[in-house]
Amino acid sequence: MPSVKNQKGVLMKLKSLSILACLIFVSFHSTAIDWQQCRIGADNSRKIKAECGHLSVAENRENPSRMIDLNIAIIRSISSKKQNDPVIMLAGGPGQSAVESYPGAAHAFRDILKDRDVVLVDQRGTGGSNILKCDFDLALQEKLLADPSLIAAEVKKCNDNLDADSRYYTTTESIKDLEEVRKAMEIEKWNLLGISYGTRKALTYVKLFPDSIRSVILDGVVPQQEPLAQSHEKNLLNALRKQFEQCDKQAACKEAFGDVEQQMWELFKKVETDKPTIRLQNFSTGEYEEVALTKESVAIAIRLFSYSANSMNLLPLMIAKANHGQFEIIASQANMIGSMLSDSMSNVELSIICAEDLPFFDEYTVNENNIFGDFIGQTKKSCAAWPHITVDASFKEPVVSDLPVLLLSGELDPVTPPEFAELTMQTLSNSQHLIAKGQGHNVFPQGCMPDIISAFIHDPTQELDTECMNDFNYTPFFINMMGPKQ
Repeated sequence: MPSVKNQKGVLMKLKSLSILACLIFVSFHSTAIDWQQCRIGADNSRKIKAECGHLSVAENRENPSRMIDLNIAIIRSISSKKQNDPVIMLAGGPGQSAVESYPGAAHAFRDILKDRDVVLVDQRGTGGSNILKCDFDLALQEKLLADPSLIAAEVKKCNDNLDADSRYYTTTESIKDLEEVRKAMEIEKWNLLGISYGTRKALTYVKLFPDSIRSVILDGVVPQQEPLAQSHEKNLLNALRKQFEQCDKQAACKEAFGDVEQQMWELFKKVETDKPTIRLQNFSTGEYEEVALTKESVAIAIRLFSYSANSMNLLPLMIAKANHGQFEIIASQANMIGSMLSDSMSNVELSIICAEDLPFFDEYTVNENNIFGDFIGQTKKSCAAWPHITVDASFKEPVVSDLPVLLLSGELDPVTPPEFAELTMQTLSNSQHLIAKGQGHNVFPQGCMPDIISAFIHDPTQELDTECMNDFNYTPFFINMMGPKQ
């Protein structure tokens, strides 16, 4: 037995070592964010002045041996009376970088920035947050569009080469990341602005951490109980019919194009039968290439052109020209859109859809007239090749809350129609829903909507003045490449 004196000495040494160990732990695991001046935005967009930083979080919280860095940016308000409840923008996709996509909608935050900061966090697996990225160049994309049976093998090859465990790149884990960011930034509560899939993130946040939230804006709402992608065919077709109906009501458009939906089905059949090949410029390399036009590439172009009032008015013209053998317009648009999506999106979408949606898909029969073909069947094959979890069924339960929530929809939205918002607000007791006439997917940057969302965030309890929304209307359709005929 050591003497009492020696025992005290040993205890003092142990205490000193314990304090030192704690200091070392704190130094390596500090939650402080080191902010640096930066400019944010994708390479092909205008850059916005911001402050950037990183926060390390565990990839797998049950076994935190591997850490990943979250890419964070903050746009500071210069107000001397700034509120400590910033707005955090939750980007869509799934797979979009919040930091890179912000400049495209920066004007919508102008009034918000008068007295609040705007925070951007790249969701794990996107942007600068350990991105899950498959290198599917345009040549490979065209190959996969021509033969979808090859997709599963390419998906597996991609996953095998990732520096990540794709099982932990889910919505729930990304929301836990945001909680760590909020605490590190010493924010008591913040305001959520969820966009498209970002509305699922916002609703999940409300479910998990309601005390961290002051108010919520949902734009292009995905109900928690809705399996993403299952309704893509139905929603797109419904929206296209409403858009084509507007062409039918505009005399010049009706005279020029007649029954646009019928022409669309004829185009799909023509492309499947004739398999046209055209010479087209590659938007990434600038070189001209021989491109095989497929039904899938035409469907992508039509779908994404239906998203916005500024592009849906080109659809009848593009379809008509293609039906008369002029495939270059629709093919170049498909090529351009494919290139842009390849650059801006990550493959975290598979981790999310395979875990949170596919297990809840209803069985359905592919109709003879279809836009996407057996999309769900192909998704099942891709998920079989992509390691993922399956969320508990409780994840899909409707979100119940009395937080102030503003829901926004575009009347002609082809992916998240107004009915989705109506379904979601059934369990949100303190909510209101605004529908923008003639608009497509995501409306918060359009017209006077920035004023409305700013007023809501300023005081979520006030009655909103929405009279300015009467200015929204249907966009005239292009009759030729010079524009609409008045």
